[in-house]
Amino acid sequence: MNVYRHWRYMVSKKPVIAPSKTTIHWLMVTLSIIAIPHFFYQPLWVAAIFTLMMGWRAMNSWRRWPLPVDKRALKVLHSFFAVLTIVLVFYSYGITIGRDAGVALLTTMAAFKVVEVRSLRDIYLSCFMGFFLVITHFFFNQSIPIVVLMLVNVILLICCLITANESDSSIKHRLKQSSIIVLQAVPLMLLLFVLFPRISGPIWGLPNDAMDIPDSLPDSMTLGEVPPQNNAITGMSDNITIGNISQLIQSDAIAFRVKFENNQFPQRQDLYWRGPVLWHTDGKRWLPLTENQKRHETTSKIHVTGNALSYNITLEPHDRRWLFALDFPTKYPQTMQTRLSADGGLNSVEAIKQRVQYQLSSHTDYLFNPDSDPNLRYGLNLPDDHHPRSQQLARQLLESSTSKTAYIDAVLDYFHQQNFSYSLSPPALRGDTIDQFLFESRQGFCEHYAASFTVLMRAAGIPARIVTGYQGGEINPVDQILTVRQRDAHAWTEVWLPEQGWIRIDPTAAVASNRVDFGIRDLLPAERRSPAAIANHDRLVEIWQSAKNNWDALNSAWDMWVVSYGPERQLDLLKKLGMHQPDWQKMIAWLAIGIALIFVWIAWTTLRQKSVSKNKVQRVYQTFCGKLARFNIIKRPHEGPEDFALRAQHALPEYQQQIASINHLYLHVRYRGDTIAEDFFQAVKQFDPHP
Repeated sequence: MNVYRHWRYMVSKKPVIAPSKTTIHWLMVTLSIIAIPHFFYQPLWVAAIFTLMMGWRAMNSWRRWPLPVDKRALKVLHSFFAVLTIVLVFYSYGITIGRDAGVALLTTMAAFKVVEVRSLRDIYLSCFMGFFLVITHFFFNQSIPIVVLMLVNVILLICCLITANESDSSIKHRLKQSSIIVLQAVPLMLLLFVLFPRISGPIWGLPNDAMDIPDSLPDSMTLGEVPPQNNAITGMSDNITIGNISQLIQSDAIAFRVKFENNQFPQRQDLYWRGPVLWHTDGKRWLPLTENQKRHETTSKIHVTGNALSYNITLEPHDRRWLFALDFPTKYPQTMQTRLSADGGLNSVEAIKQRVQYQLSSHTDYLFNPDSDPNLRYGLNLPDDHHPRSQQLARQLLESSTSKTAYIDAVLDYFHQQNFSYSLSPPALRGDTIDQFLFESRQGFCEHYAASFTVLMRAAGIPARIVTGYQGGEINPVDQILTVRQRDAHAWTEVWLPEQGWIRIDPTAAVASNRVDFGIRDLLPAERRSPAAIANHDRLVEIWQSAKNNWDALNSAWDMWVVSYGPERQLDLLKKLGMHQPDWQKMIAWLAIGIALIFVWIAWTTLRQKSVSKNKVQRVYQTFCGKLARFNIIKRPHEGPEDFALRAQHALPEYQQQIASINHLYLHVRYRGDTIAEDFFQAVKQFDPHP
């Protein structure tokens, strides 16, 4: 019992090993590099607290500013900043426990920990918090630049751990050692990535905290105002107010990518990507059918001609259930539990909160419900006491038309012949916006023309509805992938005619045919198409576009094979690698065998490296002995390095310091295993005694 008490007493009195200033500086720099990208996602107070804590620790190192040293002061400090951080988190995020709140808390806690670093244990804890902080970046961004930056941060964190134990070694040596450790982990990482059973969706694909978008607009908003958008996600909405689609052209964010089978692209005029279909209007906004109305839908009847186009879509998350497809989809994935509604909208059971891939087939020549449609009555409704001037115009054009087809042509001619213009920044409209647009402003974006054309069709007794989605896209010549961006957002109209069914009419083409024939890109300002600094230099624009295409192709491959590497793609890859009918049992078995082989390889290379290093040390030491042999100072078989060095110092007093230093380095490298072999090699190389 006395021995046990004595042991506990000795342990409790064990001296605390304080980290060197070099170690603390490395830790501060590394954590700062890791945390800075989070400042773009987090509230300002996160950056303020982090900077304050790092500045306090830096001034302690440079100006000897005092830090709390006793336990009572540390407890007071912890309590104050803990309460302050929790209050600020609740103020910024409410009671929601999610990604953003958790990352803000972890970032500030990492900064607080740096202030209280007193021992090597604190250094280790701070480094481990840094590793967790590295992981949190992938909750926000999984792009190639952020992965490279986080890889550098991992190397710096490992370098910080090495510095804590070898602060006297060179920076080059520490960086080399940490890089070797990371490289040794790469085979294991690749093996786990390929063989570890995948969950559905990307492993880092967490949804954003605040993604609840209202199904309807606030009553206080009027047509022509831009609806409130979620800061985290931009994209197509399931309602239209004049102006909200035109806002999407301000974003170059990718909506989805398309890879056509055998690179068989449709005509440019057929690149209509069907999304939500809108039926109801109150004179201010357009909305889809309600869930109750959708329950009474019947199966759509599609008559197609021509060959099908098969393609694969990689869709970015938008927190809605709809999927986009080339108009009109005839074959769609069943694994995602998708369904085709009676109005042609393709929907998933679950909201798209992460990047997904799905295979489709479409026909661009089709007849859609040519005999009848269960929702035709909704396609004729107009709100009471709205659009009086528009309805008067519809009656006038209808009286001069011999058929419904002639009336449609007359309305399109009206858009084409009157003083209408296509504008990316049309003026805001108030009051009865349809009448104001048709008879006063006459400047608009696609939703202006689609909404007003639909009103004119319904006023003449022709069922009509608005279809939203995207039109066009850019084909990358490097990988032949078509990229559709938010700026390609578009709206058009469908009208129903007997024996023809729903027919796509794009009234925007009557005013700006270039929008459909060449896409939105040619209508954008020059500075949006290329950097302003090179806009007037054709050769520089060509080089910039080539580099951009290659970068986009690299990002596309990264998103497809890394970020979106899910269960289906994993099974396809394993089959290509020769694993027939892969299942979890086989993958785990191969994974275990692979891990064992990798550890054997790492152990063998490590032992071999040590053996090679020892042999080199001995060869260099023999070189040192050979230089002394020129003075007839020959090492005797029974003589140890220490005795031999003392004898050499007496014989060559003018080189006494050099001989002592070389012997000291040799003993450390040879017998203690210290990692200062390069210093020993350099000292022997510089030792050049003369008779």
